Amino acid sequence: DLGLGLSFWVALPFCVIAATLTGIILGIPVLGMRGDYLAIVTLGFGEIIRVLVVSDLLKSYIGGAQGILQIGKPEILDFVFVQPEHYYYLIIASCLLAIFVTWRLRDSRLGRQWMALREDEDVAEAVGIRLINTKLLAFAIGAAFSGLAGGIFASRLSSIFPHSFGLLISINVLCIIIVGGLGSIPGVILGAFVLVGLPELL
Repeated sequence: DLGLGLSFWVALPFCVIAATLTGIILGIPVLGMRGDYLAIVTLGFGEIIRVLVVSDLLKSYIGGAQGILQIGKPEILDFVFVQPEHYYYLIIASCLLAIFVTWRLRDSRLGRQWMALREDEDVAEAVGIRLINTKLLAFAIGAAFSGLAGGIFASRLSSIFPHSFGLLISINVLCIIIVGGLGSIPGVILGAFVLVGLPELL
């Protein structure tokens, strides 16, 4: 029930919306940055948020260092997702949804604007691309996917703690993108297998 009397399926959209809004809020101060500087600042923001969550300041809202406990499991009719293999299919479905949305966006007008920004922001702005809107949409959509993944992750563990999201986790995610190649969907899948799946197999 996620502590609020909500089922997993009702709470999941709230997770996505909250993550999207957070992505926009955190994206606004870093709009003028690019490349490595942008990556470093976003990693810094992640660490600041983790420290804030661990502190007593937000303890009454999100549990502080103790985290959020007794997170509910997904249910479809009378079937409850409990075993790892149950979550496997849920995660695969979520990954396919993310791949489909990303694939559709890549060939859209917005996707071409993102590619132009990635190559050269000054030229993109010169041809009429609105940098602020385009960048904030990238932050928002990326954060929405993170909210979806985080909701499933929290439900799988049944409890979630700030210490589960250390700086090394964020660096590992960044490495997955770098190893797989920017803008490549198959590359990101390969990067995830190499940096996450391979250590588990070994």
